[in-house]
Amino acid sequence: MTRGQSIGCCCLVLAVIGSGVGAVYAKFMSRSLFVELQQVRIERDRLDMEWGRLQLELATRGALGRVMRIAGKRLDMRPPAAENIVVVR
Repeated sequence: MTRGQSIGCCCLVLAVIGSGVGAVYAKFMSRSLFVELQQVRIERDRLDMEWGRLQLELATRGALGRVMRIAGKRLDMRPPAAENIVVVR
């Protein structure tokens, strides 16, 4: 083997090793990003559930306000005065 062939062979070995290390690093990064993606999806699902609960609570509170308005108008109902409230212990 001549000196030029030896240098060429060493360059090819280094290129193969470099590409192997690059492939392993790319796979590692892919797995890391996939795990992060899964965590973000779980967080998104949790926030979606919380948003739904908040929307339901908002609708319920709106319905309560509507009931209070109707009770005041149709039935002439009012909240009791402070002196009429009795606390039972």
